[in-house]
Amino acid sequence: MTMTEPLNQKASDYFSPDYATARARFLTAARKAGGALTAHPHPLKGPGGEDLSMDVARIGPIHAEKVLSIISGTHGIEGYCGSAIQTALLEGGLADGLPADTALVFIHALNPHGFAWGRRVNEDNIDLNRNFVDFNAPLPSNEDYALLHDALLPDEWTQATQTALLESILDFVKTRGQQAYVDAVSTGQYTYPKGLFFGGHGPSWSNKTVRAIFETELAPARALAFFDIHTGLGERGMGELLSTVAPDSPSFALAQQWLGADIRSTQAGTSVSADVKGSMKAALIDRLTQEPGRERQIMAVSIEYGTKPQSDVGAALMADNWLHMKGKGLDDPQAVAIKQAIRSVFLIEEDDWAGMVHEQAERHIRNALKGLASA
Repeated sequence: MTMTEPLNQKASDYFSPDYATARARFLTAARKAGGALTAHPHPLKGPGGEDLSMDVARIGPIHAEKVLSIISGTHGIEGYCGSAIQTALLEGGLADGLPADTALVFIHALNPHGFAWGRRVNEDNIDLNRNFVDFNAPLPSNEDYALLHDALLPDEWTQATQTALLESILDFVKTRGQQAYVDAVSTGQYTYPKGLFFGGHGPSWSNKTVRAIFETELAPARALAFFDIHTGLGERGMGELLSTVAPDSPSFALAQQWLGADIRSTQAGTSVSADVKGSMKAALIDRLTQEPGRERQIMAVSIEYGTKPQSDVGAALMADNWLHMKGKGLDDPQAVAIKQAIRSVFLIEEDDWAGMVHEQAERHIRNALKGLASA
């Protein structure tokens, strides 16, 4: 049995209509697979008044020397794909025949608020993969973002303001270059709380919660394979294996050894992603490699699945940010269209895309299990 048609279902059948359904399906699959469940309740509610939670399912011994961990929903709405992959893996028998020294740790919905409300960011407009910085040190500077902020967040979202926004971007690119624009907008900024890719002014709820999970579930392990599932960048249906460490680092070499040569480093400029500051994977690696007298094997990567052209993704993110910062509420007809658009750029609800995504996820994750077996 493979995940291209897990349990005689189409891969797209694992996509849920909303966060509450995705969570219920994940929890059910985890229980049936023998998982020990821990809920970390979020202080806020979903759009229907539903409870929100970061959920952990562990299969295998608590003191396992080897751990494979899969996380979904770091970027909220991207959790539709990540949750589907987690549930399909559980139902497809990933835990069957697990070695006695190995455990699986599924972390479902790192950003449950963004997942439930259809946003990439969290309840404070924070991009969680820019939030894992040292807030006791000077924050990363992004002076170029200041040149674009006003254009990116106009008072109204009309054809005229969108045209003006595009002209501002084209002027910036003409003057500074395309890469400078990508870096300005997407690497993260810590000055404008209502702006795009805001990294926060302190650790978010998700940041503090997942760090505690790391300590109990991952830090005791001697060997760790860690996957963070994302969507929105790259060629349609293709999953890039993305690392935030340098190509000459031990973690990067281990990823190549276990997953193959096709790993991309954001630091080398070879990835579909910009070299962001404050990513969760970088924080995890830093935590586990700086413990004196402890040697570990650590592989931490994202799988970034391509969806639609980047111009569509960028436009949807800008519109959604405007809606929540300056819009007239989610019942407004304009809001309905904006929310439909942002879902469509982070989840392709078509059979061929779903099949490609699930097949790649299963292949990479099973290869990581083989790597852990030899660690």
